[in-house]
Amino acid sequence: MGWQSSVAFEVITMTELNELCRDIQMKLPDDIWMLDALERYRRGSIHTDDFASMDGRFYVFGVVEVPLAYEENGSFTWGCWIEVDKALHDAYLEAFRTETADRLTGEGRLANDIPGYEDASNAIVKVAFSSERRPVLTVDSSNSLGQDQKNGLCLEDHQALDNILFGDDEEEADEEDWNER
Repeated sequence: MGWQSSVAFEVITMTELNELCRDIQMKLPDDIWMLDALERYRRGSIHTDDFASMDGRFYVFGVVEVPLAYEENGSFTWGCWIEVDKALHDAYLEAFRTETADRLTGEGRLANDIPGYEDASNAIVKVAFSSERRPVLTVDSSNSLGQDQKNGLCLEDHQALDNILFGDDEEEADEEDWNER
């Protein structure tokens, strides 16, 4: 009987692990996102899925991959925007999806607040561009996101991050049950 209950516990644990979020994408740089559509238009905001500009500032979209320390080859991916100088923006635009992008690197600053990482906004980021995938962002290790990217995210921290992003489902379920009564 003890063996059966351990197996059930493992199954529950694996199900919970599979339900943890592993990817979040920011739609736009925060400075653009916070504006309504009319104000974006007035300020000359231009954006695609990979590039954005407004008020003489330039952005590219990339990914910060944070390894999951508790799982081989697992990661949590933040799709986010970085502000770059015009020269790097234009070089990437010119090289976009060509082999020239594979040799392009640079530096920028995170242009999004990252939930659970209060010190990440405006962090220095190294960027490696690619012809076949989104740019890979390496966050400076002087802040908590950079530390997690370097050391990996433990299961407890991943669960806490999931809770920050989506709240406690059990509490919401309890509230729904109460409201149905």
